[in-house]
This record gives sequence, C-alpha cells and structure tokens, in this order.
Amino acid sequence: MSLFSRENQALYFHTVSDLLAQPGVQRLRRIPHHRHVNRFDHVLLVSYVSFALARRWGWDARAAARAGLLHDLFWEECSNSVELCLNHPETAARNAAELTELSERERNIILSHMWPAARHMPRYRESWLVDMADNVVCLLDYMGVSERWTRRLATLALA
Repeated sequence: MSLFSRENQALYFHTVSDLLAQPGVQRLRRIPHHRHVNRFDHVLLVSYVSFALARRWGWDARAAARAGLLHDLFWEECSNSVELCLNHPETAARNAAELTELSERERNIILSHMWPAARHMPRYRESWLVDMADNVVCLLDYMGVSERWTRRLATLALA
C-alpha cells in the first residue's frame, strides 16, 4: 500500500480533523519555517508520514499523527534564537495540552522530537518515528523538495 493511498489519506484526516479545525493550528500557516514552507505545511507532512508509517508497521498511528501535527505548535519565529529553537518542544507541549487532552505517549512525542538537541529522550517507538520524520522532512524542506507533498496535503486539509 502506498503511503499516499486514498485510504491512508482518508483515515489520516479523520484522525486529525478536530485538530485541523483549531485556530491555533491554522495560525501556523502564517509562520515561515525551514526556508521553503510555512510551519503548518511542515507539521502536516511530518504528521502524515508518521501516521502512514506507524499504520504500516502496526504501531499507534493515532498518537503519531496527532502529536506529529502538534510537535511545533508555537507561534514565534525561531530563526533568531537558538534558545527558542531548542526549547520549543516544551512550549509546543503546553500549547497542545491547551487544545486537546494529550496521552503520555503524545506528550513524549512532542517533547522529544528534537532529541538529542533537546532535553527529553524518546520513550516510545512512535516518538522515535516522529523525531526521524521531522528530521527527514526538515531536510526536504531546506532542499525545497517537500513542497509537492506539503501542498497536496494542505489542499486536502482545506477540503
């Protein structure tokens, strides 16, 4: 099954639709992130890739999708602040907890997504997965090649 299958897309959007409707999540569309994309597009692709891989491997796809979408839920630009960049997982976890109830797994995914640069170590395989997906998508963002997928998902997210 393709990662971008219609079935995966439908299940993914069903899993995160309540979060996508939140103004705080939509606000991420206005924040530049990783040169070529905005923060919303970045978290959407991280979330979707994490969901699709977790689903394929029989892991907790719901936690991967939801925490992946919320892992960078902060509204400041961190391009001028190394401290903000390294500490944003705590801010994102606090903001996410205000939007929705987080499971312990989801909280760890958000807090550990910058490991080893940040203070929290991944404790679940889904935490490692989102951390890996974030790193890969970040690289694709900087290379300017993630736009095709992020625009496709962002268009579906608006539907």
